[in-house]
Amino acid sequence: MQLIIDGHLDIAMNALTYERDQRLTVAQIRQREAKLIGDEPGTCTTSIEEMRRASVALAVTTVIARTKLGVQPERLAPRYGLDHPTQDMAYAAAMGQLAYYLALQKQGHVAIIRNRAELAAHWAHWSQAVIHPRTPVGLIITMEGADPIVEPEEIHEWHAAGLRSLMMAHFGPSAYAHGTPGKSAPEDGPLFDKGLALLVEMAKLKMPLDLTHLSDRSFFEAVDCFEGVIYASHSNCRALVPSVRQLTDQQIRLIHEREGVIGIALHNGMLRRGDVEGARRREVTLETVAIHIDHLCQLAGDAKHAAIGSDLDGGFGTEHSPSDLDTVNDLHKLAAMLKARGYSDADVGLILSGNWLRFWSENLPEQ
Repeated sequence: MQLIIDGHLDIAMNALTYERDQRLTVAQIRQREAKLIGDEPGTCTTSIEEMRRASVALAVTTVIARTKLGVQPERLAPRYGLDHPTQDMAYAAAMGQLAYYLALQKQGHVAIIRNRAELAAHWAHWSQAVIHPRTPVGLIITMEGADPIVEPEEIHEWHAAGLRSLMMAHFGPSAYAHGTPGKSAPEDGPLFDKGLALLVEMAKLKMPLDLTHLSDRSFFEAVDCFEGVIYASHSNCRALVPSVRQLTDQQIRLIHEREGVIGIALHNGMLRRGDVEGARRREVTLETVAIHIDHLCQLAGDAKHAAIGSDLDGGFGTEHSPSDLDTVNDLHKLAAMLKARGYSDADVGLILSGNWLRFWSENLPEQ
């Protein structure tokens, strides 16, 4: 089975927000949630154990906690939410997620990849003909929205703890930038002064900047201000789905020009225009994912910048995923779909794993 690298998952969030034991199979998690009331987080599709079975050898996975000044105690919220009144609370929540990854590593379920040598050794191990059932899944730690970094200089503390990239914002404004506009925070806007200072510290660490979730103005300002490596872990094509959550062709080309990689996400709302929920889910398939991948490749003129950033179980489940995807193992169906579009075996290998492998082999610290 061909190895896969997923450029974006929320593994700790699923464990600590939705109480999903990542050591279980998808079938076991679904059995535990059989009587779950409500539509969040949806029907589970992945876990560390399921990734191992599906030969997803490596994933870039998040710590995520947001600061929203308007958060009030009387709000309707899950027992553990992503939003916190202050940055120090967001810091503590994100550190707790990092601690979960460390616990999984201590038990031998995962290997946190911090540098190029660890990545090379991990990939060589997974590339062997026989994978032991206890072979750890590799994790590269990223931060989705920079609010847990209370002051820009503290990114050095996070880097020492294992953080290897970040997004400056999530939905709405963070302390550092304007993120994806939405109903509750509809405005586009610039980087804040703290955001500019954060980019300076990131450049010192040679830490890649994930442009996913930045509003348009913040996106272009970040590209102009930051001289380091840029990429987009889970961003689809606005030319196909006209939404501010997607990347325009101009933005895609800017990432290509800086040798960045773009991962395609598997949320139906990002894959097909219009309402694709409920009965219309059947209209979105993994072939729709292949269409977005093909658009990236056509803009680049090659297959060297497109990848998977599935975001599976990122606050949604099978109900909002392609209709022919049941678990993470179904990502392998993309290989035949891409080949049917004329992509060579080598190109398919780049899209499923090679592009992320090259990107992180070049941009992780040497030691």
